[in-house]
Amino acid sequence: MNEMIPSAAAPSIPVVLLGGFLGSGKTTLLARLAERFREEGKLAAVILNELGDVAFDELPAGGRPVSELLSGCICCSMKADLTAELLQLADRRPDVILVEATGAANPLELVENVMEASLHRPLHLAAAIAVVDGPGLLQLRKGSRRTYRLLTDGIRCATHLVLNKADKLHPEERVELEQLLRELNGRAKLAVTVRAAVPDGWLDGLNASGRAIAGEEIRERRQAPDGTSGCGCGETHAAGHACAHGQRHEHLLAVSYYPERPFDSVAFEQLLRRLPDAVYRAKGIVTFADTPSRYLFQYAFREADFVPTASAAPDAIVFIGEHFSREELLRELAELERL
Repeated sequence: MNEMIPSAAAPSIPVVLLGGFLGSGKTTLLARLAERFREEGKLAAVILNELGDVAFDELPAGGRPVSELLSGCICCSMKADLTAELLQLADRRPDVILVEATGAANPLELVENVMEASLHRPLHLAAAIAVVDGPGLLQLRKGSRRTYRLLTDGIRCATHLVLNKADKLHPEERVELEQLLRELNGRAKLAVTVRAAVPDGWLDGLNASGRAIAGEEIRERRQAPDGTSGCGCGETHAAGHACAHGQRHEHLLAVSYYPERPFDSVAFEQLLRRLPDAVYRAKGIVTFADTPSRYLFQYAFREADFVPTASAAPDAIVFIGEHFSREELLRELAELERL
């Protein structure tokens, strides 16, 4: 098979990576950016990645190419799929490609994915955005060291930072988190937002240079202030170490469930309130026996939101977290169907 060699005459397509931990607001930001590009008369292609095997986020296509990569993470088990999708979308010549990664993705490996694709098509990494859930970051600092390190790695790698859910922070908490983000990454462009509403012009200049962000630059951003680099395995290594302990997010667990009967809405909300702290994120489409509408629900850091949906997709739920009992969760869900 003949590979397409990037041509100097073909304008380079900017690629924007959207990362951030589970439930931080990445899809909300993605929808805002896609709509903003549409208003500017630009075609934005979208790649969505989910750890579970069903996609729930209702992103209106609006004529834009949308690819969904399910049942894995695009930085490891689906890495080749991401490269292939980038190459295919590049052939359709969109004005920009937006990639929303699962919250468990290794940011450095995503950058290297784009770099690899740029060897075969005129692509360049224009921005690496880290969306930070303000209240969630406060909670994660007190929890798993591995998960917190995964989150801070994404912050260090970013060219743009979004401190989201600012309306749920006390003024002193907001100041504390802004200071923390600046300590982790003093060069990224920072926006403090509610519902990921970044200001106009925040992401301008994607085509300004037409060059990829260099891998060395991203590695430098990732390097901790003390000169070490975290691999997520719970140990400290010199910068540049290649961890032999497996993927940095192997401790995260995604559990999918497909209800065959409607739930009682009150019983389902009680189940969400009983979830252990180690379940960071849940989302899905559910039908309730006592309400006329089906619902798209989102759950993150002990807060749930339900929105009526007309989606034709079957009922399905995904729970994402670490070190929780899959068997106990499935047992409770099965009991809900028997009520």
